[in-house]
Amino acid sequence: MFSTHVVGGEIFYTYLGNNNYEITLKVYRDCGPTNTQGTGFDAPAALGVFMTSNGTMVNGNFSMSLSSAVVSFVPIELENPCFILPPDVCVERAVYVESIYLPPIAGGYTLVYARCCRNPSIDNLISPQTQGATFTSHIPGTELSGQNSAARFTNFPPVALCLNAEFYFDHSATDPDSDSLSYEFCAPLLGGTAANPAPDPPQGPPFQSLNYAAGFSSSYPIASNPAFVINANTGYITGFATELGQYVIGICVSEYRDGLLINTTNRDFQFNVTMCDPNIVATIPSQTDFCTGLTLQFSNQSTNATSFHWDFGVAGIDSDTSHISSPEFTYSSSGVYNVMLIANPGWPCADTAITTFTSLPVISPQIVVGQYECMNNLDTYDFSMTGTVSPNATYAWNFGADSQPTSSSLANPSNIIMNSEALQMNVTLSVQDNGCVEADTTALNNPADPVSGITPQTTFCDGFQFPFQNTAENAISYLWDFGLPGNADISLLPDPIHTYADTGVYLVSLIVSAPLSCSDTSYSTAAIYGLLQASFPDVPIGCLGESSYNFSAVGATTNEAVYSWDFGIATSPPFSNQQNPLNVLFTQIGVHPVTLTISENGCVKTYSDSVSIVDHFITNLSVNSSDGCPGLVVQMIGSAVSDVPVYYLWDFGDGITSQQGETTHTYESPGIYDVTVTAFTLQGCVDSLTQVFHGAVVVHPDPTPGFTITPQIVDILYPEVMIADSSLGAVECHFTMSDGGTSDDCDFAYNWTEAGIQTITQHVTSEFGCTARVTGTVIINGFVFYAPNTFTPNFDGTNDFWFPKMTGISKYHIKIFNRWGDPIFESDDPLKPWNGNVHNSEFLAQNGVYNYVVLAEDLVGLPHAFNGHITLFR
Repeated sequence: MFSTHVVGGEIFYTYLGNNNYEITLKVYRDCGPTNTQGTGFDAPAALGVFMTSNGTMVNGNFSMSLSSAVVSFVPIELENPCFILPPDVCVERAVYVESIYLPPIAGGYTLVYARCCRNPSIDNLISPQTQGATFTSHIPGTELSGQNSAARFTNFPPVALCLNAEFYFDHSATDPDSDSLSYEFCAPLLGGTAANPAPDPPQGPPFQSLNYAAGFSSSYPIASNPAFVINANTGYITGFATELGQYVIGICVSEYRDGLLINTTNRDFQFNVTMCDPNIVATIPSQTDFCTGLTLQFSNQSTNATSFHWDFGVAGIDSDTSHISSPEFTYSSSGVYNVMLIANPGWPCADTAITTFTSLPVISPQIVVGQYECMNNLDTYDFSMTGTVSPNATYAWNFGADSQPTSSSLANPSNIIMNSEALQMNVTLSVQDNGCVEADTTALNNPADPVSGITPQTTFCDGFQFPFQNTAENAISYLWDFGLPGNADISLLPDPIHTYADTGVYLVSLIVSAPLSCSDTSYSTAAIYGLLQASFPDVPIGCLGESSYNFSAVGATTNEAVYSWDFGIATSPPFSNQQNPLNVLFTQIGVHPVTLTISENGCVKTYSDSVSIVDHFITNLSVNSSDGCPGLVVQMIGSAVSDVPVYYLWDFGDGITSQQGETTHTYESPGIYDVTVTAFTLQGCVDSLTQVFHGAVVVHPDPTPGFTITPQIVDILYPEVMIADSSLGAVECHFTMSDGGTSDDCDFAYNWTEAGIQTITQHVTSEFGCTARVTGTVIINGFVFYAPNTFTPNFDGTNDFWFPKMTGISKYHIKIFNRWGDPIFESDDPLKPWNGNVHNSEFLAQNGVYNYVVLAEDLVGLPHAFNGHITLFR
């Protein structure tokens, strides 16, 4: 039993360095129904490596494992897009990859793989089922400078060709070393037999070629016209297959370096020439909608096409074309057009479809509501329509069951009485033209008719200006007529105010309207009289038993007015019917209500006010009489019992006055002062009362301080001075000195404890307790300096700080040094001590002896310098 499955194959290699090569074997098998034995790939594939110089095999056979090979289906594609392959063509590929070590030798190596057998249905071979295939590649030897990697084909040819169709295929290869490549049809090599289909090892060189059937050869391997050829430089294969069948073709790629042939790699493969269905079909769906307007959308249901040409059938122009797959086109007029679609124009297999389309304008009817009119209290409308129609168009209007008429066939019906009871009325129009029917519907809002109404008059005698108010319903606009001849007395306001020129009774009308409804009218009367507004002028506050009043009524407009006064029971007289009653006397203290009523033109108006009656005021005036020293504060009291405001005027006797009722006043100068106060009223019982408080305030004088200092300049070593009192009016003395000393003697001696400019302040007190003070100055010359020579800064609270004590200085600066002369403390403040630390208190100074230098100036600016040492012990 022999296999019948080999479709083709090839072998090539890649140099990896250090005499290592990666060998790649590609084997193609038939996996379709023509593989009658169902033979698969070799597992493993036997590879022979031979020395090219003598054909001796190297290292026995070399196996390539199928388990590590990559097996995949080869996509069956046509180079010619005009046809579709039959579904039963199948090719599978196995790619074996292994590495091998081959040291350089003269003549190099030949790689060989052989396999049998081919499909028995091959037409260009004799007994193809007995002929196998051999694939070879040559590794150059030491005669080649450098190493080599074999060329490898880029694409595998399509295993199926379409009968009577142009064929074109790129069969080029790539070379990792950029060697020059040349292509040619070559005779495939025999390999394997029916008895030994997978020889292991394979037969080495030399090799035998396949046996072609009559009429075929390696250069003419397939029935074709023009014949199949390969471009030697590009590897591009072209031809035109003319007979069905299966054909084996051999391709060799040769590598040249510096003009020397260094390797030839052969590939053979099997072509299947078959009947192919046309691949490109142009299809235009038939028109289904004829009333979409002059702009038509065209659908494209073509298959396997990539480009298109549309012609929309407009005679006499060339611009009615498109290359879009599913275009849109707008016709300039209605008509019937033959639309043509070419799928893949310019291709030999281009296909054309032609379909008839009808272009009609869109009617797009729209109802236009025209003039509205209320006729005989009925809602009447005119209607029209807009749209694109021909003179042959027909119309069907429907206005509703309760309208008159209910329908119309006119284009623009008028005087249509609509149902006035419905809140909304629907009108429908259907237009038929050119076999197309379109409709439109509009809804008419039918608002409720307005109902007029005027608010009845409820107040009278309010003057010639009258405010009108409406009680209308559903109204939008208003028209008032105020009852005067002519058109000057009208208003469009909802609630107007009208001013009449004279009294009278007027007939007023109100017409109310609203859009799309009938208007309504109502009537009312307006009785206009003059303004009745009872009142009387204000009267002032009166004094009991002393004041009488004359009243005057105002507000009437005619002499027929009737007056009625009510003054209350505590009045004489209590009532009056006069317009202007005189000498009305109120007999009790208090607020008395007064009411005036006026009757006129059937109207009654009342006005009320009050009259206040008061008695004489009672007052209490006092001064807190006192004596004291300058700055004495005295309280003044003025209070009164009265029904009207009481005012005050104080005169404090020192030229100062005040209008406060209760107040205080400060007296700054010695003396005896009289205080005068006046209390008075300005309404009611007008009174005035003045009272004088004689000698109410006595202000005693302050004593006059004074003393002498003898001498005023002394030395700190002899610091005694004498103080002698020279004050006037004083009974007590008290002295304070700036160095802290005090004395209650008026004459005394004092020894100063500090040098410098010192002060003495005298405080004196008179027999009345009044005080005064004065300050004097003493200059104490001299300079004293003392510096301790040891201290113990151990923070026990005793002798923890060191600084010199001085008197009589104006400037000061100190520096303290360690035994190496480095400054460790410095200050300009005589009160700042050294705490025994160095470097800003960062470290403690060690026990030992330290030196200091003090520079100072005394009070008169003379310089002084002191130095010494300090013993520090913690």
